[in-house]
Amino acid sequence: MSASSMPQTAESATRGGLAAPPPAPAAFPVAALAALSLSVFALCSAEFALIGLLLNVSEDLNVSVGSAGQLLSAYAIAVAVGGPLVTVATSRVAPKLLALVLLLVFAAANVLGALAPSFSLLMGARTLGALTHSTFAAVCILIAVRLSPPDRRASAIAWVAGGLGLATVLGGPIGTAIGEQWGWRATFWCVAGAAVVGFAALSFLVPGHLDRGESESMRSELGILRRPQVLWALAVTAVSQAGWFLLYSYISPLLQNVTGFGAGVATILLFVFGFGGFVGNALGGKLADRTLRGTLASMLVLLAATLLLLSFTAESRIVVPVAVFLIGLASGALVPPLQSWVLGAAGGGSALALAANTSAFNLGNAVGSWSGSQFLDSGTDVTSLAWIGAVVVVVALAGAWVALGRRKRETTGS
Repeated sequence: MSASSMPQTAESATRGGLAAPPPAPAAFPVAALAALSLSVFALCSAEFALIGLLLNVSEDLNVSVGSAGQLLSAYAIAVAVGGPLVTVATSRVAPKLLALVLLLVFAAANVLGALAPSFSLLMGARTLGALTHSTFAAVCILIAVRLSPPDRRASAIAWVAGGLGLATVLGGPIGTAIGEQWGWRATFWCVAGAAVVGFAALSFLVPGHLDRGESESMRSELGILRRPQVLWALAVTAVSQAGWFLLYSYISPLLQNVTGFGAGVATILLFVFGFGGFVGNALGGKLADRTLRGTLASMLVLLAATLLLLSFTAESRIVVPVAVFLIGLASGALVPPLQSWVLGAAGGGSALALAANTSAFNLGNAVGSWSGSQFLDSGTDVTSLAWIGAVVVVVALAGAWVALGRRKRETTGS
């Protein structure tokens, strides 16, 4: 099943909650996609910006570091649980208008965070910002798909997902550097400023003719999440994400305590991982335009194989950097085909399905990180997390292969 075989008719678009689109665009909308990617980068950076500043927050607001860490977990939970609810509640709002409003709410939330005099108010501001995350990412993907030629839709998704990739690579380090230099509140001001820049870019570079048309009822929207192929796509997203995140959450201890790299080199390798994810994201978009099933299968195989290799070569200072890059590449390359799969399975125009898939990514992160901590607390060596993660990824591979094979048979009638 290729990405180009996603439903593209007027009827399927209307069933997904959008009006019948105008004739398919002939040109790839680079300027609009760049604006969408920039906006996603601004919004998603907030998730990682406080990672290196928890001690600063705890000292300034007189809370423990563990309590400050709840700013990260609460954000992820709000994204995973609140995202689909916000998407349903805003289902009748035109895509561009919704994106702009969400950016304004997000900017306001970060201004509140910068001014928060207490930890409880800071937690509230973070939660408010997190509630915009899934819906904004979903509507940006829908806009990108609507503006792109049918045979370039996965590539368009890759552009939007590239903003998330850059946020993963740069959001944490930049946020930490700003906070260390001017205080953690400055990081919130900068994130709010980036959202304003994204707002301006969307306003001028994204066409305003996109609308929702005849919106589906809430029952119909929720019914999309009961479709077997949508459920399969969400499950594969969560399981595959949990597989590699099980190790990645504890990659620094592995790099320093097992491989023997210093803290500085370990930090550089995190950038290498992020660069691999950025390259993989672009590659995954191009490949998924040709074959969705083949791209998912090949990248899941590469991911599982690299994790397994790392479990045997974790002490090699030559192999480990290559493995870190390949894990980043494979995990990044999975994003466009996974989003294409859920979008096609939902009928070609469901923001709710895309928001649910964003929640599935965050759920996979949370489950992977928690599972890794449980293994480590039980005495499992950190190196073993690599082969355990490989097994989990193989489970995701089997699910994807079976589900997409069934989809292909249903489509062709063979």
